[in-house]
Amino acid sequence: MTTYERAIQIYQVLTACAHSRQILTYELLGKRIGMPARGLAPHLAHLMKYCKKKELPPITVLVVQTESGKPGEGFTTFDDLHRDRERVFNHDWYKRKPLTLDDLKNL
Repeated sequence: MTTYERAIQIYQVLTACAHSRQILTYELLGKRIGMPARGLAPHLAHLMKYCKKKELPPITVLVVQTESGKPGEGFTTFDDLHRDRERVFNHDWYKRKPLTLDDLKNL
């Protein structure tokens, strides 16, 4: 699976989490998609960049470290963790056109 395909897979998981107002640790997300938590960063970076470019709430704010309950150091597109998480929860992700490989590749 390419990094873009993994990013789309993660996006699908995160839109479901946003709909049900859930957050995931990196470990839980890794288990859900069948890969180690340490390998998630490049895939999440595609989604972070996509949300920023499309002026969407930062959906990757839903993925947090077990110890701190906060996104990892590489997550740089949020201003206020709680406010941005609420923006993600309140956004109607299911009304958006499904994310495609071209959406991510053409950023």
